[in-house]
Amino acid sequence: MMKNSGLRLLVATALFLSLAFPNPALAATVTFASPQTYSVGVGPWAVAVGDFSGGGGLDLAVVNYLTNTISVLAGNGNGTFGVASTYAAGGGPASIVANDVNGDGSLDLVVANFLSTTVSVLVGNGDGTFRPARTFQAGPSPAFAAVGDFNGDGKKDLAVANYYANTISVLLGNGDGTFGPAQSFNVAPNPQVVAVGDFNGDGKLDLAVPNAGSTLVSILLGRGDGTFQPPLTFDVGGYNPTYVAVGDFNGDGRLDLAVPTYGCFYYAPCPVVSHTISVLLGNGDGTFQPPLLFDAGSGPNSVVVGDFNRDGKPDLMVADYGPSTQRATTVALLLGNGDGTFQPPLFFDAGASPAFAVAGDFNFDDTLDLAVANYDGGTVSVLMGAISQQQVATPAFSPAGGAYASPQSVAITDATPGAAV
Repeated sequence: MMKNSGLRLLVATALFLSLAFPNPALAATVTFASPQTYSVGVGPWAVAVGDFSGGGGLDLAVVNYLTNTISVLAGNGNGTFGVASTYAAGGGPASIVANDVNGDGSLDLVVANFLSTTVSVLVGNGDGTFRPARTFQAGPSPAFAAVGDFNGDGKKDLAVANYYANTISVLLGNGDGTFGPAQSFNVAPNPQVVAVGDFNGDGKLDLAVPNAGSTLVSILLGRGDGTFQPPLTFDVGGYNPTYVAVGDFNGDGRLDLAVPTYGCFYYAPCPVVSHTISVLLGNGDGTFQPPLLFDAGSGPNSVVVGDFNRDGKPDLMVADYGPSTQRATTVALLLGNGDGTFQPPLFFDAGASPAFAVAGDFNFDDTLDLAVANYDGGTVSVLMGAISQQQVATPAFSPAGGAYASPQSVAITDATPGAAV
C-alpha cells in the first residue's frame, strides 16, 4: 500500500474516494490554473499517480506507447515535478496501474502491452525507483490491466482486457509480485478497459468492460474464487465506449458507471448519438438502469471521478481526445448534482490530444489537481485546482459504498493509440 501518502490520491477506475464533509458546505467555484507541462516519451497514453518514494508527495508514472517506455516523475510536494526517469516496458504499453502487488508496502507498476501478449510488472523499491520489468502472458492485444483480489486470498490478482481476442484474462497473484497462468473469459467484441467493483453487493469483486465498436458495456459478476459468470450486457446509448469509471453518483449506496462514448468520425451516419458521457445507475444486483447522456466534448476518451468543487457530490473529469480529423486540447469537468445527473461541461486547457487524466492533491491544499497525458504533445500537463469559497469545509476521504479493489489509476482510449476512429 502507499506509504505516508495520506488520503490525497484519487483513483480512476476501481475506486471512487468520496469527499465526506463534517458539516454542510456552501456551493463553491472550482478553477484550474494554466497547465504546466513536463516532457516524457513519445505518445504518452496513460498515467498513474501514487507515492512511489514513501515521502508523502504524489508522483506520476506515464506509459509512452510509441517508445515502449515508462516515464516516472517525482513530485516535489508543491505541484511541481522533477525530470522524468525512464524504464523499459513491453511493446505498445497502453495502460498503467500503481498498486502494491507483492505486499511489501511499496507501490509497484503494472502495464498492459498492447502490441504483445503480455503485461509487465515493475516492482517498486520504495525510494521512487523500480526494478526491471518482468512479463507475464495475458492474451492477444492486451489493452488494459486492473488489479483486485478476485479469489479472496488476500493477494493481488490481475484482470486484463484482450482487445482483439474478445476476452478478459485473469491472472491470480502469488503475493510476491508474480502471477499464475491466465484464465480467459469471453466478453462482447473489443473489450477496451476493465473496471473493478462489487456491483451486486455480495462482497465479491465484479468486472465492468466497455466494448469498443459497439454500444455495449459487459458486466462479469465474480464468484469469489477467481472465476466469473458469463457476461451481462447493457446498452450505453452511445457508440464506441472507450472507458468506464465507477462511483456512487446518486448517493444510494449502489455502484454506478460513467462511460465515455468516443463516436465514429469516419462512419456516416453514426449508429447513435455519441461524444457523450453515459451514466448507468446501478440497481445493486449487478444490473443497471437505462443510460443518462451528458455532453462531454468532441471525443471523450476517459473519465476520472472526484469531488472537484468539494460539495460532497461526485463530479466527472473527462479527457477530450478529439476526433481523428481535429484533435482536442481540453479536459471537461461535469459537476455532479448528487442525484445521478450532471451539469453542462466546463472546459480547461490541457495539451495536445489529452488521452487520459488522473486526479490527486499535488500541493497539500486539500483540493484536487489534475495530471493529463497528452498523446500528440509528448507531455504530461499538471493543472492545479483552486476553490473560491472560503467557507467550504476541509474534506475527509472515505470509500463510497461497496467493495472495491485496492487503489489504482489506469488508462486507455482507442484500441490502438493514435489510430483513426
